[in-house]
Amino acid sequence: MKTLNDNKIEITNTKKSPKRLSPEQRKQQLLLDAIPVFANRGIGRAAHADVAQKSGVSVATAFNYFNTREELVDAVLDYVAAYYIDLAKSFHHKEEAVDNPARVLQDHAVAFIGCAHSEPDLVKIWLEWGASVRDDCWPKYLRFQEEVLDIIEPTIANGLQNGHMQSQLTARELAQILFGQAHPISLASFAPNPPTQNMMRFVQLGMQALLGIK
Repeated sequence: MKTLNDNKIEITNTKKSPKRLSPEQRKQQLLLDAIPVFANRGIGRAAHADVAQKSGVSVATAFNYFNTREELVDAVLDYVAAYYIDLAKSFHHKEEAVDNPARVLQDHAVAFIGCAHSEPDLVKIWLEWGASVRDDCWPKYLRFQEEVLDIIEPTIANGLQNGHMQSQLTARELAQILFGQAHPISLASFAPNPPTQNMMRFVQLGMQALLGIK
């Protein structure tokens, strides 16, 4: 599974010698440092100054790479979206999605739940983003949602067509329900001492019932 660390460019002595980084490395550093800042302060409160402090650079440097707050927010949300899209593709864009679609959907769900432990900052940003119906966030979230549904839907359609699943709902409708359930399940993962094994079992049984998995 792809993790946040997979996208990191090796950076050394950033606070002591910031000029040693190339522009590409500096922008990547600022973006990666923005992730925990946005996770902790929230999409609406995180600012260039917070990211600059985290990266050990001046506020002017942060603005040099992300000229406006909107640009900074967009970059962070695009990063979060890319993570979840890549995760979905890693399961659904392979031969098993045709041969054993139920297994692919369940494996994707298990990996998704695991993100709360492997990449909690990304999950926190996604949770807030999915609950923010503000004009500056919601349209981008809907586009992200549609892209994920486009990845999941063919797997469900294969399952319905080959008889591995049975439902009166369309593949798109089933994909929408699964996506909608991801939010409360991820929230539950941040409860004190979450019952992870019970959650996994609940998700698997729920998917079997919803999708009519045989």
